[in-house]
Amino acid sequence: MVSDSKLTRRGLIGASVATAAAADLMLCGPAAAREPVAVTLPRTVQWDMMAGGDPARPYRIFASWPETPSPEGCPVLYLLDGNSIFGTATEAMRVVGGHGAAVGIPPALVIAIGYPTDKAFDQPRRGRDYTPPAAGAPAGSGGADAFLDFIEAELKPEVERRFRVDRSRQTLFGHSYGGLFVLHALFTRCEAFQRFVAASPSIWWQDRAILGEERRFTEALPPAAATRSLLVTVGENELQAPPGEPPDPAREERRRKARLEENARELAERLAALGPRGPAVSFVSFAGENHGSVIPAAVSRAVAVALRR
Repeated sequence: MVSDSKLTRRGLIGASVATAAAADLMLCGPAAAREPVAVTLPRTVQWDMMAGGDPARPYRIFASWPETPSPEGCPVLYLLDGNSIFGTATEAMRVVGGHGAAVGIPPALVIAIGYPTDKAFDQPRRGRDYTPPAAGAPAGSGGADAFLDFIEAELKPEVERRFRVDRSRQTLFGHSYGGLFVLHALFTRCEAFQRFVAASPSIWWQDRAILGEERRFTEALPPAAATRSLLVTVGENELQAPPGEPPDPAREERRRKARLEENARELAERLAALGPRGPAVSFVSFAGENHGSVIPAAVSRAVAVALRR
């Protein structure tokens, strides 16, 4: 584990430069340019962990905490794809959580699980970590159980060492392959979290192998299932080309085969039909959003789920 470090938002440095230059002109007229100052996210930290001490399985953990944590312990929102989503979730939590705190709703911690890279995604690692074991699955996939072991046995204890946590209000969020992982966690270890948010889940993966896990889950519902909740979200235009782009037959064929919206809606309907024996299920389709643009909306909804009493 390495020492903690404060996070920066490099994408806003340009705005900082412009603001500093404008201030020079307003206060002093023409002046020497000031050194740009990086914009930082307050009350944030990151640290690295190696799963099981294995240097081949490093993770970068991003954390943010409320200005006034609840003395009884904070709810926790665990996020996958932490490198790309942490900033969005942290700012959403500050805005939504701030309003909630005013009416007595405890603010939440954000714990985002990423990888030691400056890229938004580590595709090979997420392809292994987020996909469940399945017959005939390609090499480099099917590591979801080992990843879930890491979260349960190593990450959660470390989070609880650093922060006071409300164990009864833990939410797991993932998008795309991450949404597939969320479903896997619900179907195989629903006691691990109380609330699950599967955004645009890749149910199509490996000929919809996740549906076998769903069937086994519903045939032998664990007692904890009745106290869990699942939110499934999609974008209305999941795999459609962005406005203005020419038609792409290959994209349309992928969309037809993936049935991303249909698979998600149908799964939500089946689980909702379990009634009080199963999890409380809701489904949201975000109008006008595609597979990428829907992420901020889905993250914002996950924040609301995490803060819910």
